[in-house]
Amino acid sequence: MTNLKLPDLERFMTLLHATQKVKRVSRRPGETNSTNTAEHTFELVMLCWYIAGVEKLELNHEKILKYALAHDLIEAYSGDTPAYDNAGQKTKAAREHAALDRICTEFSEFPELISVIKEYESKSTEESRFVYATDKLMDPLNCSMEPKSTLWKELDITYSDVRKYKDSKIVQYPLINNYWGLLCKKLEKNLAFYFKE
Repeated sequence: MTNLKLPDLERFMTLLHATQKVKRVSRRPGETNSTNTAEHTFELVMLCWYIAGVEKLELNHEKILKYALAHDLIEAYSGDTPAYDNAGQKTKAAREHAALDRICTEFSEFPELISVIKEYESKSTEESRFVYATDKLMDPLNCSMEPKSTLWKELDITYSDVRKYKDSKIVQYPLINNYWGLLCKKLEKNLAFYFKE
């Protein structure tokens, strides 16, 4: 006898499909199409695993992978809110709270998922802060790898805008903050390529 029925699997797959439909502003270097939340999540999971493994971080790697997998699942219901969308930022917390409530209701049989999302959101563990900081590093890292034209330049985002938004978030995990410092040095060597300022 199984706990789950076929409609349960279909319902969960529908949630996963919804994450694939959420378009983000970000994109992969050299491409013009935006990525979706599922693609973003895949990149984050793999980058976290890579860093944690190679750096031999004394963290719970299973927790890291679960946080990374679940970190943006609420976007299936709330949508993505770009960092520099001032109007969207004003309603982000309420939309994401409603999305989490919906996941709690629709997937009450999966309390571990709900717990992982809440732990990640609270940033109460070292693993959650590591994933959070890595997530905030990833889009600038992708932008810095653009061969011809950057999204920052196209959207009139200045270097100071990027620093103002990212510095306080990435600093939450020292190792990732070190990478951020290296990335900023790279950007500062060619600000005219990356930004309009």
